[in-house]
Amino acid sequence: MRVLLLSDINGEQWAQDLSMLDETEKYGWLWLDVTDPTQCEVEQLGQRFGLHPLTVEDIVDDATSQDKMERIGGYALVMYRTTTDMTAETAFSIVVGSGWILSFHTSAAQMHVDRVLDRLQEHSNELLGSSFVVYALIDEITDWLTMTMTQIEHDVVQIDNAVMTQVPEEHTGMLQHMGLLRRRIVGIQRLQLGKPDVVRRVARVLGSNDELGHHFRDVCDHLAALGSLCTQCEVVLSRAHSNFMAQMSLKMNQTTHGLGMFSNRWLVLLGLMLPLQLVAMAFGQNVYVPWMYSDQPLRFDTIAPWLGIMGCILLAFAVGLGFAWYRNYLSR
Repeated sequence: MRVLLLSDINGEQWAQDLSMLDETEKYGWLWLDVTDPTQCEVEQLGQRFGLHPLTVEDIVDDATSQDKMERIGGYALVMYRTTTDMTAETAFSIVVGSGWILSFHTSAAQMHVDRVLDRLQEHSNELLGSSFVVYALIDEITDWLTMTMTQIEHDVVQIDNAVMTQVPEEHTGMLQHMGLLRRRIVGIQRLQLGKPDVVRRVARVLGSNDELGHHFRDVCDHLAALGSLCTQCEVVLSRAHSNFMAQMSLKMNQTTHGLGMFSNRWLVLLGLMLPLQLVAMAFGQNVYVPWMYSDQPLRFDTIAPWLGIMGCILLAFAVGLGFAWYRNYLSR
């Protein structure tokens, strides 16, 4: 567990437990960020800040969380999911009360908190409140998703160019890469779906001034651009996949045609050798063969067995030729 306590009086403080909460009464407003909290610790904070048991359950149960914004009593719960390594999703829970903010997340999402702290340092001379911290967290997660999608777009453009310019032999692992990119795009689309409604609801509740409302509208514009980018990348990737499969099909047809030509050449050679085999069969039988003995005249009773065998061979050849002609095997 790692705890960040940011207040308008004492500034930024880090701790490994919740002991610093004993002095929170003297703060004007505070932001308490908890990394990798346990269920017991979330319940302890819930009792301290008067959170509803269902709110505690939503914070703890990360696997079933969805993007949402709820008003419960005197506080608001904002669930805003993010991604950690292009594919894995994790929830970022924010509870906004009167003069205080609680945020819960895993260690993989700590980068968002660090960047928000850097942004708050840049605005240290301005009068900031809890609403601005909520906006900064939402905007940071949105920018992270946009940056992730921009990297995916770069990979999609590279694949599209490679499919159009490279020969099929150089497409090693291309199909697997396309599948991985499509899974990432679907993941970003799933994260983006409910976020515009959440941001608009947060803006209605926390956008107390025109400038902050303008900031939230800018986040909505970024989310709309993110959705359009996802759709565009999906279209380009679908086209690249179709072109890739068409090239593979053409390559397979060329290979099949080459194998057919190779087989036909060998069939011609076998056809040329077949008469030699027939001659060997005709004159290598264990019967009297014509002209075996030149000093003896040919008689029908002596060459009848040979004539019978040759007749059967010719009959079988004629039957086979007729069947092939009937089935149109010779015209294919």
